[in-house]
Amino acid sequence: MKYLFSLLFLTSLCVGQNLVITNVSIIPVNTNTVLTNMNVYITNGVIDKIVSGGTKLPFKDYKTIDGKGKFLMPGLADMHAHFPDKLNPISLQQYLKYNLAAGVTTLRSMRGEESQLALRDSINKKLKVAPDIYVSYVFPDADSILTKDKIADLIFQAKIKKYDFVKYLGGLKTKNMNHLSQSCYEYKIPLAGHAFNKSLEESVDLDFVSIEHYQPVLAAYEKSPDGFSALIKKMKDKNVAVCPTLSFYYTYSFLQDETQLLAHNGMSLVSTQVKDQWLKEYNEALIGTKEQLKEEFDTKYKSVYQKKFDVFNTVLKQLADENMLLLLSADEGPFNVPGFSMAEEMKLYSKAGLSNYEILKSATYNAAVFFANDKNTGSVQEGKRANLILLNANPLDAIENIQKVEGTILNGKYYSQKELLGISSTK
Repeated sequence: MKYLFSLLFLTSLCVGQNLVITNVSIIPVNTNTVLTNMNVYITNGVIDKIVSGGTKLPFKDYKTIDGKGKFLMPGLADMHAHFPDKLNPISLQQYLKYNLAAGVTTLRSMRGEESQLALRDSINKKLKVAPDIYVSYVFPDADSILTKDKIADLIFQAKIKKYDFVKYLGGLKTKNMNHLSQSCYEYKIPLAGHAFNKSLEESVDLDFVSIEHYQPVLAAYEKSPDGFSALIKKMKDKNVAVCPTLSFYYTYSFLQDETQLLAHNGMSLVSTQVKDQWLKEYNEALIGTKEQLKEEFDTKYKSVYQKKFDVFNTVLKQLADENMLLLLSADEGPFNVPGFSMAEEMKLYSKAGLSNYEILKSATYNAAVFFANDKNTGSVQEGKRANLILLNANPLDAIENIQKVEGTILNGKYYSQKELLGISSTK
């Protein structure tokens, strides 16, 4: 079985496969609707025709997938992904496998490395079976050794090596931050990442294309609730996106107990080693925080986080209501199973009052708009790439149904979830 997985993820299995998915309900996502009883013809990795279920086209040699009772929607995009390092108990192979099995067909790597560029290029050439990857160049945080010319040279090298964007991690002072922004502008490479000076407003002025994590957004709202709509408008005018990554912070708020954390989507799939390591990391953090705060743990930690989340729920709802370019990722961390943790983040968006349609849009169509490739991905329409998920229930009815993945279609080739996870089919 291990050898089979190696073949699946580390060699080319992207041979041509034409599909027709019959009698399926389509959630196109570019519009808030469901198209029932449709036949979807996929030719050479592209959605060729979408016709009513009663219509049969004279297409030969198409593999048929029975979609009766199932729902077809665009593949998910994890917009703040961290690939596993050597110390991670989940291997890169498992990481890619889990993502595809959960329906994730796009990854924006926020801890980019040069080795990921070769992986991305192999995927783009259809030499390897894995989600599309966008790779960041993580900019150094050692302000004291940087100069204007050094910054320009680093960005030039990132451009030459074909990194997709620059991630600002932190550490720069105003002068060098301005040099970084200017160099990214001159070399036409997007700048994203942690907010400069923890300030949403300053980051927008520095031409960030996306702001990561919820804290700078919450801080901007609390600084000026009345002026927040004007800031949102400015962000929309400049096409700035927000990726809050709530699930990670909910875990370390200690507002959930072990039973709840172990029930996260996908936890039944990971090994005992992974569970034990995550529990160890979590409990060490919990014990350390309790020892530091003692009897004030509840009032000065858990209650503080709960209040922050309550306020940010209002902010997140406002972002959605004002049609902000909202992205979605659970981030890396204990109990966030690669790919499957997208469902946990969606549940938190739902808790904030977003509609199921708004949540699905943030995980699919908005990502395509962000990458300026919405003409090719992000919705189920004729002419779009066939990177899709087949679900056994409608996530517009209940967002938890995003967990009920039957299979993933990548570049027009169908992989059942059982196949991806190495689970034998039994009758």
